[in-house]
Amino acid sequence: MDGNRVREMLVQSDALLEGHFRYTSGRHGRVYFEKIRIAQNPALVDELGGMMADAFRGDSEEIDVVCSPAFGAIVFGFSTARHLGKPFVFLQRDGEGRMTLRTGFTTVGEGSRVLLIEDVATTGGSISESREAIEARGASVVRTGILVDRTNGALDPGMPWKALLSVEAESWEPADCPLCRQGVPLHTPGSSGRKPDRA
Repeated sequence: MDGNRVREMLVQSDALLEGHFRYTSGRHGRVYFEKIRIAQNPALVDELGGMMADAFRGDSEEIDVVCSPAFGAIVFGFSTARHLGKPFVFLQRDGEGRMTLRTGFTTVGEGSRVLLIEDVATTGGSISESREAIEARGASVVRTGILVDRTNGALDPGMPWKALLSVEAESWEPADCPLCRQGVPLHTPGSSGRKPDRA
């Protein structure tokens, strides 16, 4: 996998931004991944899905189905499945907030071997939740593919995994933020205001 090519693609599509951001957690950081920009670009999704499929093509005989959690990773997982020639299903949260597979997804059952595709990993929590939901159907996650890994080397999903791009994503509490001390303008993703610089 060519991480430089992936970074270039994400930067050119304004999906990978650099600046001073307030994350959902309230912490501040200098890199933000605007994943919705990818979903709006079918050609980009197709190319990235092809790259992810190529990363797992050697394991294809050990994969029965590709699965992604809703909603951001769905288009990426679907593209990966198409390039691998495998069925695709997705997970979504139920009324109680638990990740689940709809009963109509009959391609995942007892003994199914699943390639889990995630768009971005920050803590690995979504991967763990997805794995539990898949295992509840008697299937197993045998591989995990991630578009952007921003765990700073802390990710351990419990199975072989690959990321198309790993980015340093140090973050700070507002009181400890060096960007605040330097007077760098703060952006809250999704809010109005000047667009931050590309990464």
